[in-house]
Amino acid sequence: MSEFSQSYHLLGKNENAVELIKFAGQRGYLFEDNNRWTTFVILGDIFSPSDSIVEANKDLLVHYVYAEDHGWSLSIFKQSVPIFKFDCSWDSIEDFDFTEEELAEMLGERDITATSGDIFDLDVIKKLVEEAGNDVSDLEALFTKDREAMIAMESPCAYLIAKKLGISNYAWISVESLEKNEGIYKNVIKV
Repeated sequence: MSEFSQSYHLLGKNENAVELIKFAGQRGYLFEDNNRWTTFVILGDIFSPSDSIVEANKDLLVHYVYAEDHGWSLSIFKQSVPIFKFDCSWDSIEDFDFTEEELAEMLGERDITATSGDIFDLDVIKKLVEEAGNDVSDLEALFTKDREAMIAMESPCAYLIAKKLGISNYAWISVESLEKNEGIYKNVIKV
């Protein structure tokens, strides 16, 4: 079974994340903070940042997606402004047999066309990695889109970036994983 992880990571305490989720009119699950980041997931996410969560955000927020056989993405928002966005996909929409109507239904009101919206400001990542007390020397190599280079790495690039940022809850984290395996995850609060 392939991993599909999708989570938010708020720089701050649990209380701030609960407030964000409620103010955005969402429901989900919240992990105990690690004294830096508070991880949470919301119901109904579809592998892109929730507009209501982003619009309600008052702090620094990371949206993390890792789909083992398909790619990964990392978006960072300062309040509601995107300050970093990286998408790495080794799929193309042509790989799937969806009609335009099926795509529209899956994506809702989101645009069906692919965006080339990377905001690749490595200084944003470097600052956060340094603040977490981690080494920044190999950061650029972790943002490769070369599938062979990624396969050669000891761990997935997405995992390595999350670790460098000081995020502790990222692997196998999604609403679906939490609801399917309730007993596995410790210190999770339903919001």
